[in-house]
Amino acid sequence: MTQTFKQAFYFFRKNILQLLAYTFAITLVVIVLAQLLVPLFFGGLSAEEINPESIKPFAQLLNLLVKPVYTGGLIALIFSLATEQGRSITSCLFAGIIRWPYMLIANVITSLVIFAGLMLFLLPGIWLFSRLFLVPYLIILKNQTPFTAIVNSYNYTKAYSLTILTDIAILVIIFVSALFVLALLQLLHLFIILLLLFLFQTLAHVVYYRHYEILMDTFKDKNKTIENS
Repeated sequence: MTQTFKQAFYFFRKNILQLLAYTFAITLVVIVLAQLLVPLFFGGLSAEEINPESIKPFAQLLNLLVKPVYTGGLIALIFSLATEQGRSITSCLFAGIIRWPYMLIANVITSLVIFAGLMLFLLPGIWLFSRLFLVPYLIILKNQTPFTAIVNSYNYTKAYSLTILTDIAILVIIFVSALFVLALLQLLHLFIILLLLFLFQTLAHVVYYRHYEILMDTFKDKNKTIENS
């Protein structure tokens, strides 16, 4: 396990209650939003009458609306906890809402680029993800536009791909191992799987944030060296 991952995991363990509270709050928002949108999307149909196939576009729409807010708010919360700002969950969520258009545009662009890379024998997509993982952090924490964040993320992560991919591999191993243990214990219920996914996604963002800190400190030191030379 890398030193960076150990630091991120310690932070995750130390602040798990606040992170889970945020996830719980987002879940409630999604439930309320779904209840409001279902009548508009499906007319007068009841839940029993809705075709499972027709629910997919609705789920994709809901994900499109909520994911940028969720990610943006989570990044704001992690930053607040890391810098001991003491921001409330509502305040962090509002930060995600404010930056939603930028996060949405960046999410669409990077997803298309990474997906195209995955179609090219998988490895190019993984490599592109390692070069673009900073994008949402630059948008939320540096107030950059999507295109500026994409360019800067690509530049900042030069020669850094292997470092972040090592920690991503550790994350995947932990997640797969947890699923395997749950399967052995016959505990693969939907609720437990969803909880595990939330925990995995939150831990992943903590790991990415730790790498963000390292890269920002690196470039800050480089700029100081250039200014002093």
